[in-house]
Amino acid sequence: MLTRLFRQSDIPREYRANFLHLYLDMGWFGILSGSAVNFLAIYAARLGASALQIGMIGAASAVVNLLIAIPAGRWVEKRNTGQAVFWSSVFYRLGYALWIPLPWLFNAQGQIWALIVLTFLMAVPLTPLGVGFNALFAEAVPSDYRAHVAGVRNVVLSVAYIVSSSSAAIFWNRSRSQPATRSFLGLDFSARR
Repeated sequence: MLTRLFRQSDIPREYRANFLHLYLDMGWFGILSGSAVNFLAIYAARLGASALQIGMIGAASAVVNLLIAIPAGRWVEKRNTGQAVFWSSVFYRLGYALWIPLPWLFNAQGQIWALIVLTFLMAVPLTPLGVGFNALFAEAVPSDYRAHVAGVRNVVLSVAYIVSSSSAAIFWNRSRSQPATRSFLGLDFSARR
């Protein structure tokens, strides 16, 4: 079944590399969503975050998206779509690297507020990325193949999300009971409760 799903023999050669990149990008997103993003609120809770602070982490992207989605669409419109999406994704993903030194730079409350601020700031490039990707997808994938490519991307996302969230949950359960400090994607997850 999987070989039939991922089979590209019916797809012209000139599209295969683009489609593969679209699948791999969704796989990366599934890993990221199922691990770091999915467990960010748990990490904050282990640090002692209040319900309001956890809500702020969860709502930051939606607030930014609400405020700048239309201007972001105009910004993307005036640029090469591929370049706009690429650089938006680079700046968005750089935000994850900024999570790494937080345990060494701040105490528990400082880490919580830094995560809130970083999540908010990361949402700024995420908005044009989300808006621009739809246009990029339409440009990169001919209409005859869109349903197939979108379907494969959803399957890849689901599998990556299931595997990464299950693996992260196993890691969290084990690290909780072990005295040694553990890290997951650069964050100290043996935080004080």
